[in-house]
Amino acid sequence: MKGFIIVLLCTFGHQCFAQFWEVINHPNSRKKAIQLDTTNRSDYIYTEVSELSERKAYVAQGDLYAYVDEAGVELTPYVFAEASNFNNGYAIVGDSFNQSVLNAQMQLILPFEYARARLPVYGLIVVQSHEGLWGLFDTMGNQRLPFVYDLPPNILNLEQIIVRKEEEYGVVNDCNEVVFNIGYQYISPDGLGYKSGKYLRLF
Repeated sequence: MKGFIIVLLCTFGHQCFAQFWEVINHPNSRKKAIQLDTTNRSDYIYTEVSELSERKAYVAQGDLYAYVDEAGVELTPYVFAEASNFNNGYAIVGDSFNQSVLNAQMQLILPFEYARARLPVYGLIVVQSHEGLWGLFDTMGNQRLPFVYDLPPNILNLEQIIVRKEEEYGVVNDCNEVVFNIGYQYISPDGLGYKSGKYLRLF
């Protein structure tokens, strides 16, 4: 991985200074260091360093990841087998068998009990169980849709979530209340339902 530099510049006339973040590769090993400005550099302790995203980065020492801030201060311990950059305040993390979502306060929204998790959409997290079924949680960790759907719910908004159960489609809201009964062969994101050889405008 090539080193990279990120410069944080001041705008709108506020008094501050430029912050340089650079990843330095050791000349004789695969270890990496983080250099701040031009003089303050960490030891060569990292096996991987991500780009800064939302003023945070994930780093590895060996096989486990942690998160650090733009000053290189550790925000979490090295406990993750999988990590991703933050996007709109959230990141996907995992252990060896499960995934969860980490918020900007470095709190896991879900326990490590689920096979897959996706970043929130409209405040809802699409989650897959180890049995292969899909449901939804909100960003407070409350379950909103049960694990009964055989495809990831397609969240159009909080009132229109396209779901598929036993190979038939329907539409529910974020409280799992039925908007259009499951029984369609397909429902498109623009609201066309296909059933018995006919297309019907649902929304």
